[in-house]
Amino acid sequence: MMKALICILIMTQGLIALSQSTMPIEQDTSVGVVGHEIYISSMADYQSTSVGKDITRSFLFGGFINQEMKESSSSRHDEINRFGIDINADIEYRNHKVNLFKDSLSGMIIKAGMYNFSSAMYSKDLFDLAFLGNEMFIGDTANLSGSEFNSISFQKIGFGWLDKKSKSSVCFNIIGLNSYISGSFQDTYLYQSQAIDSMSLELYGTSKRAIGGSYFNGFGAAFDIDYRFKMKKTEKEHIYFQLLVRNLGFAFIPNTETYNANGVVSYSNYQISELINSETIFNNTEETINDIADTVTNQNTVILLPAMFQFTKLIDRASSKKIQGFFGFRGYINKAYIPMLFGGLDYKPKKWCNLGVQASYGGFSQLRWGMYSSFSFPHFTLGIASENLFNKRGESITIKLSCAL
Repeated sequence: MMKALICILIMTQGLIALSQSTMPIEQDTSVGVVGHEIYISSMADYQSTSVGKDITRSFLFGGFINQEMKESSSSRHDEINRFGIDINADIEYRNHKVNLFKDSLSGMIIKAGMYNFSSAMYSKDLFDLAFLGNEMFIGDTANLSGSEFNSISFQKIGFGWLDKKSKSSVCFNIIGLNSYISGSFQDTYLYQSQAIDSMSLELYGTSKRAIGGSYFNGFGAAFDIDYRFKMKKTEKEHIYFQLLVRNLGFAFIPNTETYNANGVVSYSNYQISELINSETIFNNTEETINDIADTVTNQNTVILLPAMFQFTKLIDRASSKKIQGFFGFRGYINKAYIPMLFGGLDYKPKKWCNLGVQASYGGFSQLRWGMYSSFSFPHFTLGIASENLFNKRGESITIKLSCAL
């Protein structure tokens, strides 16, 4: 057990990057070879159908957004566009020595993780209004209908069962919710007069946010399921598959503030000047929101977590082939995320090295290309990957670490 703790400390110190990848898992059906395993994975992936990564970088890391960047992103926008950020980090301990339920093939899993998932669907007019200003809408109407946003951050700790041979597992997790905000606009339009002396906002929408002064603003429960199975290809060869479900559950928020707007809000020339000069919006944001909203209520809320579903054809570690293919799909319980298809090739030039290329389509973006590499050492494996290398609308990098004792 002391070796396992030392391994955790070493790998935690080495965990310096974030991201998630479709980097294929090697299926290993051996039993009794290792007693303890520790996995650390982390991810930070942002992608969009339209917004350039130069703009996103400026928001995340600081920088100037010039006119050329704005106009370039604007030209890529359709009527409805998508944007998403997925950041998480997990640590998982697998005990192959213990016989859970007095079954020699049943091991134990303990895991913990932290997650931040944000998404948006929005109209082209909303982007142009936010980045290019209101000049292009003088005497015209900006259509903001169909825009939605959602952001949630939470942590979990879980305990579960492990099949030592197939490596299938089921975990039950306790959820601690840190923050939550969501909003949607149905039929929403902004009209500005030709003389720029009046403006009217027709707004039909709702917004919710978790409020509270504590570190956790809600609690819940979720399941993680990793089901692995095989199909016979020849008399001596099988194809291995994985069905992965992560964070399938809910969170209860005891105190949420809900804003509802159903009607038209008009602004005079003086009020427009106040808005432009940020005298109201940024100095007293809550007052501005309360003025727009028809009703503001406080109530408890139950929400679904952004569960992930992924099906993958795995890489067979015991295979003598140097090149193997993999494919699959991924989905989230999220309206802005469309199911993502992916596939690629894994090349094993040396016993200790795997290299691969992949392509994916869907998610918060469109077509993306990626590469990965994995290096195996005695008792230790390091994997580095990116799903998004050449796309102008997102970035992704992954690091996965594992230790076997």
